[in-house]
Amino acid sequence: MSTERNRVKVSFTADERTQVDALADQLKLSVSELLRRLALGTRLPDPTDFVAAQAIRDLLKINADQARLGNLLKLALDVGADDLSPAHLARIEGLLVEISTVQAALKATVHAIHYQQHPRAKQPE
Repeated sequence: MSTERNRVKVSFTADERTQVDALADQLKLSVSELLRRLALGTRLPDPTDFVAAQAIRDLLKINADQARLGNLLKLALDVGADDLSPAHLARIEGLLVEISTVQAALKATVHAIHYQQHPRAKQPE
């Protein structure tokens, strides 16, 4: 099932084409989609949405790294807890608590950014 589309040819100078390409790259749209949206008056994406999305991805990666670190520390405690002095055990347990605190702060930050970017999103109760 094919759709019927009509092609519209547009001519640009080299400078204009460079500007259109740059804008399309900035908005993460194809040139065709950019021109279609501009011609039809459809909303263009806000470039700050991409920055916020990348920030959320970066924070989620840090959160995953924190979780892996905590799991490795727990594994170290399980495997070699008998060989560790009480001072070392207390220090490792302190690190586990600190990792959990950082993870909670990261998750709260991700949620805050998400709800700031998507104010109509339903927040958990």
